Amino acid sequence: MKPFTVSLIALSFTALVGCAQSTANTQKTDEAPTQVTAELQQSILNFSHPSPHLMAGGQPKMSDFAALNEAGVSAVINFRSHPEMRDIHEAQWTTAQQMAYYHIPIAGADDLSEENVARLHQTLAANAQQNVFMHCASSNRVGAMMALRAAWHQGASKEEALAIGEQYGLGSLRKHVEQLLSE
Repeated sequence: MKPFTVSLIALSFTALVGCAQSTANTQKTDEAPTQVTAELQQSILNFSHPSPHLMAGGQPKMSDFAALNEAGVSAVINFRSHPEMRDIHEAQWTTAQQMAYYHIPIAGADDLSEENVARLHQTLAANAQQNVFMHCASSNRVGAMMALRAAWHQGASKEEALAIGEQYGLGSLRKHVEQLLSE
């Protein structure tokens, strides 16, 4: 099978898993997760909880998904690229915990596109008032995407958007985000 075909099949499967799981987990919650343990926060690199229903961090380990579920997380958004996920079966781990799984692959600065940010915005809107954990390898891409979402979809100024991005882990992608926000 050609690499493009394999990628297309994997992308289609990921989209189907996300769609199927997003409808399976529609219970709303009015409270932020209250059981995020210190152990979970220490287990996930750069863990942050910048807003009542949104958490961010680096790549969780398989065992962290059960702890995220116990903490009240009902959806996971993964920003890692397909090659990064080659030996990580996160869609299975997440859905086994009855959490919705969404994959918006961001390999680097070139994938910080209006289309991908719109996908994030739509995904968060579809999961409004639910507890969502977003991650990449370190939370840098999470921060970049959240900064761009704040500016492009929520009316934040450049300074406000960058501050939001920093809360979610924006680091080395900051200059690129600043450039995108200046266009």
